Amino acid sequence: MAFTATDQHVQESVLPPRRFNGPQLMRARRAADVHRRELAAAVGSTSQAIVTGWETEKTFPPGEKLPAIATTLNVDIDVLFPREGPCDLADLRCDAGYTQYAAAEAVAMSRYQLSRAERGERRLAREWVEPLATLYGVRADELLAAQRLAFGEAVPAPSSADLPALTLKLRAQVAERPESESSPDTIAAGVNQEAGAEIIRGDQVDALLRGMPADRVFAGTQAARAIAITGLASYFGVSELHFDDHAESRVLDDLRYLASRYNIALAARGGEGGVSPAMIAVLSDLLNREQSDPSAPSRGRGPA
Repeated sequence: MAFTATDQHVQESVLPPRRFNGPQLMRARRAADVHRRELAAAVGSTSQAIVTGWETEKTFPPGEKLPAIATTLNVDIDVLFPREGPCDLADLRCDAGYTQYAAAEAVAMSRYQLSRAERGERRLAREWVEPLATLYGVRADELLAAQRLAFGEAVPAPSSADLPALTLKLRAQVAERPESESSPDTIAAGVNQEAGAEIIRGDQVDALLRGMPADRVFAGTQAARAIAITGLASYFGVSELHFDDHAESRVLDDLRYLASRYNIALAARGGEGGVSPAMIAVLSDLLNREQSDPSAPSRGRGPA
């Protein structure tokens, strides 16, 4: 369900909404082991009933409360509440956690002036651009771009060339699945069933498909990121290196390990470039062993 992330008294304005999914919010809260009472307190409420209303989608949190909710649950706001379009002025304010009144008061301007700019009725005076940009934690040019959007000016969509490799590869795998098996929640459920534990949520799969970098999706937790990618690879029946956008650095780390393990040089010396002959010999030997006995561990053995 999509809702406009702004103050309810200006719902008549046309804004790019964030998507809201009550059950997804509940799953994220439980995964973070946060009680409804704690989440309510994080947004300044003393009643856990307000969270129950969100999770059952009977009510929706005001836009300026979304950052606090996401922070409390240790989930990126763009994962938990995906945006349906680029930011306009109201979105920037809400993402910074300010009501219209609080934002206007913080920069000593009239709330009426801010409200008119957000509704696309009158542009901000130049003197307010820098103070508001600083308050919202964005550059002045980003604030002006958001203002243009508020006034109905077109904003170019990002090209596929800007998307992470993981997104493109995941989209390709999803495209091969029947439509009934390609929703983010279905994929997450399948991955978790194979893993025997909840290692990824539907909103995280959705974020990866939309192009969010994996490091943001998994809140910078490398272990959770690696486990989820391994689970996705197993679910789709491909190597985890297929999905891992850090695969090249991981392979290089493995080569460095082998060089240290066998006490040989990784790179050729004397300006030859490439891998050293000794490393090529070790790799050939390991490959031969793997082919002759796939179940035999290769690490820990000395050279033949």
